[in-house]
Amino acid sequence: MTGSQRMSTLETTQAYLERHHGGDGALAAKRTLESHQRNHDAHFQAFWNQHVNLSSEATCHLVDLGCGPGLFLKDLQQRYPNARLTGIECAPYMLNQVDKLPDAIQIKVADLNTDLPELFAVNSLDVALANRLIHELHQPVSLFRNLFHWLKPGGVFILVDMVRQPLKSYLTHELKGASLTDSTLTDVQLLATFQHYLEHNRYHSQDLCDLLTMCGFELLASESIRSGRAVQIAVRKP
Repeated sequence: MTGSQRMSTLETTQAYLERHHGGDGALAAKRTLESHQRNHDAHFQAFWNQHVNLSSEATCHLVDLGCGPGLFLKDLQQRYPNARLTGIECAPYMLNQVDKLPDAIQIKVADLNTDLPELFAVNSLDVALANRLIHELHQPVSLFRNLFHWLKPGGVFILVDMVRQPLKSYLTHELKGASLTDSTLTDVQLLATFQHYLEHNRYHSQDLCDLLTMCGFELLASESIRSGRAVQIAVRKP
């Protein structure tokens, strides 16, 4: 793939992500900043601690895939001060919110929909995280295959994402209790809600586990969260 073709693919993905985030990138970035603590809450921290066995002094390489403004990378830098930390992001409105980072943190711009084996060296990563990224990919297999090459033997991948749920459950959550008979609920809002339902409900939790094991990973754990609307999965490269 030439540089111009890759840029075209990147721009296509950036346009898709902005549509996916409601057409308002600045608002999406603001919500990401505001939801950081909720998306990395006690349940997440306990899951991380259970499956990521690194000492605070470890000289390791940790990667946050779809890192947004980089807040979790800063959390990791506090916890693992000797680690090398890399984030991958491609949405300009997320990158615009990145504050000055410590020297140990680097953010790369890349489209994770595409096969990018050169992004990291083979057997070079200790841990990778994808927190609410996978549902934004057109297909996750290229990323899973790349991760299998990038991670060291014994390396761990933590995946957190929304998963398939009944339409009633989704609508109840998204509409925050509003009735479908509410006359103020417009066609534009309904169209966006149903489009997001398709995008947020791409996979059942078992689908994600199956894809990961089909790509060579060993399943460590799969835990339902958010009343079944999301899942935390940990896998290891044998």
